[in-house]
Formats: sequence, structure tokens, C-alpha cells
Amino acid sequence: MKHVIVFRSRLRSGVAEKYGPHAEAMHHLAIAQPGFVSSKDFTAEDGERVALIEWASMPELEAWRDLGPHRGAQELGRSEYYAAYSLQICGELRGSRFADGIHTHFDHQRHQTRPIAEAWLAAFEARDLDALLSLYNDDATHTSPKIRERHPETGGELRGKAAMRAWWQDSFDRLPSLRYISTQITAGPDSVVLEYIRRLDGVPDLPISESFDVRDGLIIRSRVFHG
Repeated sequence: MKHVIVFRSRLRSGVAEKYGPHAEAMHHLAIAQPGFVSSKDFTAEDGERVALIEWASMPELEAWRDLGPHRGAQELGRSEYYAAYSLQICGELRGSRFADGIHTHFDHQRHQTRPIAEAWLAAFEARDLDALLSLYNDDATHTSPKIRERHPETGGELRGKAAMRAWWQDSFDRLPSLRYISTQITAGPDSVVLEYIRRLDGVPDLPISESFDVRDGLIIRSRVFHG
């Protein structure tokens, strides 16, 4: 994912002549770095300056941030050049482009739920209840035919992390050979669907689909469907 730096600044009085060559040298150094995409500078009538700098990825941006000559320029900017500045780093979440008669669009947020599903599978495989429950909102609900079968009084639904912890701990204790083998993950902007095989010694494999509704990066509802 590309990242854009929005750098707004105001120079101190009388430093423009010295600042110009130094800024030009930093620009030439930046464009030679891996991951540099583009930069544009603008100056408003009131003297505020705005620079927009694009980098191909966060690791490459961080490498530029920590580069020795650039670190020195940052210190010099604070001690000699800038009266004030602000810096924002923006991730490219959604957008569209039109050029040469072609319109394209993208939505990186559609894939942000996939890592939640991957982390869920990894935590389940490791029997790591703390990691598993860290993916859930405190008031999340979990429904499953197995819950209804073993605890009919619940109607098949558990609410809250304490209830889910007790359920999964009991499952791990009773079924030490239980494994979930992932076959498909389908991620959307606010939900993700896992498809996996429930494998248990002495029992036929059972295909399962499990959906997670996600809000603010946490699962608020999970629902299990047996094939």
C-alpha cells in the first residue's frame, strides 16, 4: 500500500536563501531511494508551504526517515529553518484515477478483514485462547450448532469473552485432536467468511463455513454453519 506524507511548514525569516539548496539536495537524495514515487511542493500566498511525498510502502518510507543525512536535515530544520511544521502520514485506503481516457478505482479496505481470519485460524491451531479472544469485541456473540447441541438452554448463542473462553477451553480439553483446515477465505470491508474442514480423530470430516462481522478491527459477531 502506498503512503503519502503531507508536510506543512513555515520558514523562519531570512533563511530562504540557505534553505533552498539544502532542500534541493534532500530532494535528489530522496528520489534515489528505493520506494520513492513522487513529490510536489506548493506555497500559499500567506507563506505556508505544503509538500506531498508518495512512497510505495511503509518500510521504504521508514528507511528514508532513518537515513543518516535525512536525520541530520530533520535536526537542522528544527534548529535553523522552520518556524513551525506539521507532518501527517496517510495510507492509501480507497481512491480512483482518470488518465488517458481510462478510469480506475481501488479499495484496499476490502482486504483488511482477511488478516483477522488468518490470525483466528493461527490462534485456534495453537490453542492460544488469549490470542483468539483478543480478536473479539468484549460484547461479541458467537453462534454454532454445536453450542445448541451441547447447551440447548443458550439457543446456540454465546455472548461475551468469558462465555466464549469457557466454550473453547472445554472443546480443547475434550477434543485434543480437533483441527480446522482452511480451504477458503473471502474478505469484505466489514465481514469475512472462513471455509474450513473440521477434522477430529474417529469422526468424518465436516465442512464448515464461519462468518465474522467486524467493526473497528474487532469481531462483533461470529456465526458457524455446518455443511
